Amino acid sequence: MTENANLFKGATRTSVKVFLLEEELQKALELIKENHWDEEEGHAIIFVNGLYHLRGERSLQALTCNDNASASEIERLSGELIAFQSKYAVMKFRAFSLDEAKQTLEFNVTGLKKQKDLSNYRIRKFREDEELLQAELRRLRQENEELRQRLALDDTQAEPILPKPNFVRRALGRLKR
Repeated sequence: MTENANLFKGATRTSVKVFLLEEELQKALELIKENHWDEEEGHAIIFVNGLYHLRGERSLQALTCNDNASASEIERLSGELIAFQSKYAVMKFRAFSLDEAKQTLEFNVTGLKKQKDLSNYRIRKFREDEELLQAELRRLRQENEELRQRLALDDTQAEPILPKPNFVRRALGRLKR
């Protein structure tokens, strides 16, 4: 992470509006298509290559004015320097774009992890509630069965039905809720 921080220190993305002849734009688009670049990346590559080519020519002119004997060697080295600088600029642009995408993905992953944790918590709570409801249902079925048995017994004995003391307490407790 520190390597990227140093590489992109002070770097920001910006856009430039340039007026070109249509034929120049078409040539640039053909070059972009030939190299399998996406359009935004291709325009940046062409711009940066042109920038470093012009800077290299200016440096070369300053050097060749002083010594014509080594002009060819200087021209060769200058050409290599221009090529390396433009490749570096393109790689830096791509790395910057990828770093932005990585940060966005990390943010999304963090959000998804939090959402997953919340979903797992809710599932655990629902399962606990389901177990409690199942236990209450079993208890109510048992109580219902006891009441049916007492009713069947009372029909045969014809005595008044008196609820059990525990039943009265539970019923009163439910009414208070």
